Amino acid sequence: MLRNAIYRSLAVAFGPQLRRLESASREPRRAQLERLSAILEANQGSRFGQEHGFESMNSWSDFSRAVPVRNYEDFSEYIEAALGGEKHVLTGEQPFMFATTSGTTGKPKYVPVTRSYMDEYRRASAVSILNMYRDYPLMAKGNTLTVVSSASEGVTPCGIPFGAISGAIYGNVPSLVRKYFAPIPYEVFTISDYETRYYTLLRLALTMPISFLITPNPSTIDILCRRLGSNAESLIDDVAGGTLNPPGKIETSLFQSVSRFCVPDGKRAKELKLLLDSERFMPSNIWPELALISCWTGAAASFYLEDFPHYFGSTKVEDMTYCASEGRGSVYLGPGKQMLAIDSHYYEFIPEAEIESADPPILLADQLEEGENYYILFTTSGGLYRYNINDVIKVTGFYNRTPLIEFQYKGGNVSSFTGEKITELQVTEAMRATRSRHSLAVRFFTLVPCFRPRPHYEVWLEADPGDLDHDGLARTFDHYLMKANIEYESKRHSGRLMEIEVRNLPLGTYEEIRAQLNRSGVSDAQIKLSHLNPKESIRSLLEDRLSCEQV
Repeated sequence: MLRNAIYRSLAVAFGPQLRRLESASREPRRAQLERLSAILEANQGSRFGQEHGFESMNSWSDFSRAVPVRNYEDFSEYIEAALGGEKHVLTGEQPFMFATTSGTTGKPKYVPVTRSYMDEYRRASAVSILNMYRDYPLMAKGNTLTVVSSASEGVTPCGIPFGAISGAIYGNVPSLVRKYFAPIPYEVFTISDYETRYYTLLRLALTMPISFLITPNPSTIDILCRRLGSNAESLIDDVAGGTLNPPGKIETSLFQSVSRFCVPDGKRAKELKLLLDSERFMPSNIWPELALISCWTGAAASFYLEDFPHYFGSTKVEDMTYCASEGRGSVYLGPGKQMLAIDSHYYEFIPEAEIESADPPILLADQLEEGENYYILFTTSGGLYRYNINDVIKVTGFYNRTPLIEFQYKGGNVSSFTGEKITELQVTEAMRATRSRHSLAVRFFTLVPCFRPRPHYEVWLEADPGDLDHDGLARTFDHYLMKANIEYESKRHSGRLMEIEVRNLPLGTYEEIRAQLNRSGVSDAQIKLSHLNPKESIRSLLEDRLSCEQV
């Protein structure tokens, strides 16, 4: 089979990389210090490198003394300069794009992306896919269905595009891979209207033998499955007629680019119509070749997996590995085994229990302990050095001497159903604006993630019920939260998160809970009722006091 032959040839081509990674896993400290040395040498001429003495660094201790641990805000001055057109700010190599993701202050984060950084990222991706193929060879039987975002959502003042790193990777896959494995044209993912984008993606996929489905958020897969059902008749008509009739508008140039792939397929349309008439119009029947699904399976993402058997039967689901715009954290080794991607970036770790310490211990990969949680720090060729991404990972074991890791959750108080990463600051500012707009006296409020019947957030607030316009408050709060967080806005518009709802807490709730906590031994100074996703014990106390009526 041609596709299998291509996979085997890719495995041969990446053979040296696979062997280097295997060797590195036996000596993780040596491998990691070599990565650090290469990154520092390549970027010693940058402004950041000159300010921190990269040229004279000879050891990890030199690096750790000269470069403090930073978050995004600490890098913002350098990134703003790069966005404005200054050359060689963080790296010797110029970024060719900026990856966008949500920031903790309400402003989007712009992560510089260089060609070297993309090579680091792709190394882990290639190893992961090849190892999945080794374990699930039938994934090469047909095409790959994925969902990415546009790599060009706009341009910086100096003309450099910004957008999604997933789109940049997909848009630059080799032509051979594009032809035989990923024939969905990249232009589909640049369609601005979400419903139209999903519809167009499904319209093309329905005529393909899909054997591998990969995308980070399982909520996206859930949306696609739901859209299959709600648009079934229109999709089948389009397959039969070789047409494209999405529910929303599509830009003329994109329509011309995409519609040329829509050729009439009467035979396939009849097959799909039989499935629909017999109430078997499900992905498992539509794409019987589907051998593997790869997406996030941990933390809040696991909620969506509950519905997968309904859609996909017994199709195997493997975790997509730990990755973010700021860096690639792990590679897939086998079912349930993700190894730190020691051949990609340079990593350091802070024990979770020590993160608030004045001078926390910072460890290297070979110093970690199985079963323990750590904050992970990234140093990459993209210009982030000792970057605290605020992610907590757990060491689940070791491969040779290199840790196996799993993403646990965002550090601090961050809520994320599908990657929206809402922070308490964003929630607080949204409520402040809402309170001002409605001239509302709010004694206390908290935003609570709710999974059922569909993922959404509820605002539980203590205010005079006579002053509350529940629907108006919900719309206003939703509006300001979308303004504060671009990824929340994206998830809302795409249907992965439903509308916010408002529920009443009786007057006096806040004081009652404070008194109850105080009686249980919590001092006044330590009573902090969160405005976002409160601890389970606090949530239980609040639920006991909720108004019976939910609006």
